[in-house]
Amino acid sequence: MFFRRKKAQQVNYFVSIGAGLNQIPLIREAKKLGLHVIGIDANSSAPGFYHCDLKIQESIENFDVIYKKLLELLVDGEIHGIMTKSYGTAIMTTSYLAEKFNIPFLPYVSSVGFINKRKMKSIFMEHDILTPHLIPMTSRTRLDKISPGSYPIVVKPNIGHAKVNVSLACNTAELQHFFTMHDRFADEFILEKFIRGDEIITAGIVHDSLFHLVEITDKKTSYPPYFIDLMHVSPSKYAHLFKRIEEIGQTVAESYGIRRSPLIMEFVINEDGEPFLIEAVPEFGGEFLPDVLIPASAQYNILEEAIKSATSRGFRPPQPRKNKNAVVVRYVTGQKGILASCNPDGPGQLKGTIFSRVLKDIGSPINDPVNNHDRVAVVAVTAPTVDEAIALSEQAVSNFNMRIK
Repeated sequence: MFFRRKKAQQVNYFVSIGAGLNQIPLIREAKKLGLHVIGIDANSSAPGFYHCDLKIQESIENFDVIYKKLLELLVDGEIHGIMTKSYGTAIMTTSYLAEKFNIPFLPYVSSVGFINKRKMKSIFMEHDILTPHLIPMTSRTRLDKISPGSYPIVVKPNIGHAKVNVSLACNTAELQHFFTMHDRFADEFILEKFIRGDEIITAGIVHDSLFHLVEITDKKTSYPPYFIDLMHVSPSKYAHLFKRIEEIGQTVAESYGIRRSPLIMEFVINEDGEPFLIEAVPEFGGEFLPDVLIPASAQYNILEEAIKSATSRGFRPPQPRKNKNAVVVRYVTGQKGILASCNPDGPGQLKGTIFSRVLKDIGSPINDPVNNHDRVAVVAVTAPTVDEAIALSEQAVSNFNMRIK
């Protein structure tokens, strides 16, 4: 008598590029969908590893090494999705691996066009997307040749994030001083015409090359030159630009050849109400927008739906909602010193608080706010109106009882 050996069930894998703290919400959503998660991170103690089924300890920059290690793991299954909640190199690695495993995402050759701001600007202009124009800079010694009418000018790294080394120059002397303080090659920076106006962040999903706008949030920043993100508010007072923003997102998706991916865009709305696209990135974005604000404001799980899109698991487009509460994500900054004490549970005890986190450990040095890494804590609240939510966020911040000495 012969017995037929039962065929082992194939495992459906999901690859998380990065396994840090911010990656955990993405890993959890993949697990909820029944996917086995392979986490990749250089840090052997990355907190996201504790939520993964398998882990690969490797720098996310070594995409060719990661590819070979993934092939060694696929003896009992196949990869259905590869995603990241990070930025920069993580996007390039994700696009490289997605291409290798025939998973719809972003062509690898296009990925550098999101990392390099100078190339990004050229793509925007090539496709008639309104964006602050770049000011040519041949060398640091020729800065005096820039027309006085070009000022004020935003100076930013050509490749960078978190507002690190971003500044505002109102004249030649300030621009010269910036480069004196930053002893780096001139071509590592770009000069961009400063647009006065309100800033907004828009979040959406590209599914089968079609862009779906999910949410628009108003962004409040510190006064220039630092541009630190201090608050994100929904609903936006620019909700009337929804269709216009969605059309721009569609143009971005088509110009980069995006098939399936989240897409974050940052705009400045000038005094005439025109949206100028500052940056676009095929990622979820930070600021606790995808995992806290959007689910609370739009009643839409953008992490889950993006995973469904990437893994062909019944993606559900966002639906318009007319009646929704206001949601505010607010950050706390401090003056230079040492974080002596705080009450991390204080804000959570306030009605309407949906999330809070202290971003620095007790005893950590606190800097005067220069970039986003200098923020000390964050809280998210919800209320019937924007004004009420902002007032509630102020109260929640005070409940941290933070002491810096």
